Amino acid sequence: MRTAALLGLPWYMRETPSKFMKICEPSDREEDVIKGVVIGILVFVENVMEPLPSFYNDVALVIEEQVIMRHLTDIPNAFLNLMGLVYALNLNYPKELKFTCEVIQHLFIGLRSDSCTARVHSLKNKLLR
Repeated sequence: MRTAALLGLPWYMRETPSKFMKICEPSDREEDVIKGVVIGILVFVENVMEPLPSFYNDVALVIEEQVIMRHLTDIPNAFLNLMGLVYALNLNYPKELKFTCEVIQHLFIGLRSDSCTARVHSLKNKLLR
């Protein structure tokens, strides 16, 4: 359920995660898949056509077109590790996922939850009803 919520969050926030979340097969060339990814998550699965794969061959983190962490257990773990790296290294959020990253930071992790944009505050009110 966590994976489905995290994968659906960018769509709910009216953002497109195509440059952030890459799902590919193990046989694909890694360099081609991560080209142009500033910050993101790379998921290797056997059947790319499956919307929510139940088994991952590998989950990796990408920063500036370089894989920096591999063998993460699942997508929620990858999201938290990536948010920790963004916070620890003082990196900027990807512009195409500004609101998604803000929801994760403010609502899920609880960092600076008093200063939200209007879109994130709207989601917070809907969740707390």
